[in-house]
Formats: sequence, C-alpha cells, structure tokens
Amino acid sequence: MRAAVAASFLLLASVAGAPAADYTPGRPLESHDGARLDYALKCKGCHGLWGQGTPGHVPRLERFVGLFTHLPEGRDYLMRVPGVARSVLDDARLTGVLNWVLATYGADQVAPGFAPFTVEEVAAARLRPLEDRKGRRDRMLAELRAKGLLSPEDDGIGRSPEPRDGAEAAR
Repeated sequence: MRAAVAASFLLLASVAGAPAADYTPGRPLESHDGARLDYALKCKGCHGLWGQGTPGHVPRLERFVGLFTHLPEGRDYLMRVPGVARSVLDDARLTGVLNWVLATYGADQVAPGFAPFTVEEVAAARLRPLEDRKGRRDRMLAELRAKGLLSPEDDGIGRSPEPRDGAEAAR
C-alpha cells in the first residue's frame, strides 16, 4: 500500500512539473505579469492560454473577440458576460484583462476609434451580469454576419479557423 501511495505522489509530482499542453518553449508562464498573468490564472482554464477556447463549449477569443467592438451593444456585452461580471478580480485588474484581451486576441478586428475600457464603466457594468447571454450573443452574431464581419459557419465556439501563419500555430 505504501508503495502505491509513493508511486502516486511521484506520478503527481512529475505531472505537476510537466509543461502544460499549450506551453511553448521560450515562452514560460513565469514570464507573465499584470493583466497577462491575471488572464493566465483566471481565464485560461476555459478560454485557453492562447485564446483558442474550448470547441463546442467556450468561445475562442483569438481573432473573434474584437468583432464585438463593431456593434453598439458589444462593449456592454463584453463587460457583462458571466465570466467577466462574476470574476474574482477587482475592477481595476479586470479592466486591465479586458483591455489586454482585446489588444492581444482581437487587435486586428477592433473597431476604429474603440476606446479602452475604464475602471468606472467595468465596475458599473459588472453589477448587472447578462441574464440572456446566449440570446444576446446569437443576435449579435447575426448582426456581425449581416455586416459581413463574420462568416456564416463561424460562431466562435466551433472549430477555429486556421491560424494566420505557421508561427502562430506553433505558439
């Protein structure tokens, strides 16, 4: 019995020290700080360290989240989705994460003139988490499609489009 327990601890220790599936040599998690660290600690479990989401369950952020900035209600939506509104991060850190996510995963899509989120607006918005998140998201996706910003087969939850280049795929 002791041998089995010892073997279990050794196995756990080796797994704990193993790199995560989305780890890339030369880009250690320990180098994350500020909003990037907050994202890595509080958001990557669902959205993935590289914003790839969980196909079939959790929307990707990469090459998707910035699209919402083209819609009048998109700003409010991004601050009030349950994972954001109910985050354990304080308002200032959450604001930093929201702005970092747009700059990192949606920079190519952010609407011209879109202003960064402010602590005050994030604090006010998160007091009212979305109740009909799916219905609102579906309406916004239809609007993005009507504007020609989103292909009919892309909902951000299914299989992600191919990476932009080979280097991105190796991240």
